[in-house]
Amino acid sequence: MEQPTIIVSPLKAAIPAQGGHLDLLVRVQAPDLPADKSIEHTPKRLALVVDRSGSMSGKPLQEALRCVMHIAKHLTPKDQLSLVVYDDQVEVMVPLSEVSSVTAIQDAVDRVQSGGSTDLFSGWLKGAEQLEGENTRAVSRVVLLSDGQANQGEVRVSRISEECKNWLTKGVSTTTVGLGRHFNEDLMIAMADAGGGQQYYGQTAEDLHDSFDQELSLLKAMFLRGIALKLIPAPGVIVEMLSVAPQHPDGTYKMNDLAWGAETWVGVRLHISPSAPGTVRDLLAVSVTGTDLQGNALSQSGAMLQLPPADEVSLIARPADELVERRLLEVEFGKASDELRQLAREGNDAMTRRKLQQMEEQFGHHPWLKAKMVQMRRLAEEDMDMMIKEVSYSSMRMSKSLASRSEVMFSVDETESAMPAFLRKKESEGRGRRAPNES
Repeated sequence: MEQPTIIVSPLKAAIPAQGGHLDLLVRVQAPDLPADKSIEHTPKRLALVVDRSGSMSGKPLQEALRCVMHIAKHLTPKDQLSLVVYDDQVEVMVPLSEVSSVTAIQDAVDRVQSGGSTDLFSGWLKGAEQLEGENTRAVSRVVLLSDGQANQGEVRVSRISEECKNWLTKGVSTTTVGLGRHFNEDLMIAMADAGGGQQYYGQTAEDLHDSFDQELSLLKAMFLRGIALKLIPAPGVIVEMLSVAPQHPDGTYKMNDLAWGAETWVGVRLHISPSAPGTVRDLLAVSVTGTDLQGNALSQSGAMLQLPPADEVSLIARPADELVERRLLEVEFGKASDELRQLAREGNDAMTRRKLQQMEEQFGHHPWLKAKMVQMRRLAEEDMDMMIKEVSYSSMRMSKSLASRSEVMFSVDETESAMPAFLRKKESEGRGRRAPNES
């Protein structure tokens, strides 16, 4: 069985002798796919749940249903698909079944008509119920697409996200796709976060196709899922999680599903008591558990992190690890983005613009974050509602993205790059790859 690698990367290769803190990355890397091995097809069980409420009437619904067919055409007879549509009523257009032909799916799509209000929870739940049942070798995922606000049935974000979390324990995860400019990004992000899936948004068919391509490429390349990270501090050390990483009841942290050749990571701060001079200090032990795509449980431990103490002057003189410094700045960007979003929602234009200026000064030397700030500034001038959505998804991108094992510093927007979609660093999270004849 192929094993992941655990790497603990400190910002500096020493700790403050007088006591203080040390920031670091914990990275879990998947091996590269062996040259003599092809990716084994992992059966996918997908429930596509599409909002057909009145606001989707016309082109929005047509584009959403085009995306359904886009996904169907990328599945194989080893996969299963269900199509559920909802407004204030829920209808299973295609019960979960093997994708032996797309004709039946197209026939069902052709019968979909827009209707009334938005009972989003009931639509999602019906999709989850389609996937109920033990199948440890398959990836079971609800893909929810909506352009609006839940206004019928259960509408509480906390209650809906709790149900997503409950279904994740049954092996059914949730990915959400927000369409247009009126969907509830708080709800859509919370559902995906609690449900162990991804979250995307967009305004055009290309944006949506790109999101689904990212989803399918990640599912196809998946190496390990259900990853739980255990951090065991040595005596005199306290662990603070810097990244957004939900904590399980047993104290472990949930990490992102891992693809071949990629890594998932979190930022961590260690608060350390004073150290005796001339020693090497035990600091942190790390282990992970997860499940491979054949349903086998996996457990892996890393080496104990040990570092020498250093006085304040020599510690300042030590070089910082560039990758650690860059990634930790991305964590800070996520937190600053949350503050920016709150100010914008409160309608405080002056404070919003002041926060934008502060972020430009704080993150302007980080190429990717600088590029994202340009987009946020543009949206703040043109469409504050869309800026709030972009900020929300950019914030989550900082904590839920996978990285390439051979990651290089960002130099240009990677939206159009040929690299796997789930690894691309994009200036705008709501924009997909353009068709060849588009700008």
